[in-house]
Amino acid sequence: MRLPDRFSFRQKPRGVFRHVLHVPDHLYSLHLGRLLGDRFLLLTHRGRRSGLVRRTTVEVVEHDRSTGEYIVCSGTGPRADWYLNLKAAPALEVQVGAHRWVPRQRFLDAAEAARRFADYEHDHPGTARRLLELMGNSYDGTDSGRVAMMAHMPMVAFGERDR
Repeated sequence: MRLPDRFSFRQKPRGVFRHVLHVPDHLYSLHLGRLLGDRFLLLTHRGRRSGLVRRTTVEVVEHDRSTGEYIVCSGTGPRADWYLNLKAAPALEVQVGAHRWVPRQRFLDAAEAARRFADYEHDHPGTARRLLELMGNSYDGTDSGRVAMMAHMPMVAFGERDR
């Protein structure tokens, strides 16, 4: 995948794509999250300024069965509200399908995030390409380019506390 050298990140999705991204939100609000399997995660967090409880649905990049962690990515970059909220205070709750728990969370460094994203690209090549295009993100297709890109697309892992 040969894309421009400079990075271009949109803060928030726009147009029809924005509405498509909210379909999982609606399914979770109707208590139908189980229909999404383990591809989407409902994240409950506290607003860093308002203190209000917020809910955001994010796509799961990987479910690491060896650690039990669910790994998600901020495709719109490190300025996404949910990501900034997690930097200010840990997630209150995570839900995948019908399973809910208070998570332990960790922020992945760019090298680990690049490895995880490479696996995602391998497993879902078309989806990865379309998501990068729709979100306005790109890299030159090299391993070092992927690491550089992931410095601007941070990942967070959520696991169960008792593991």
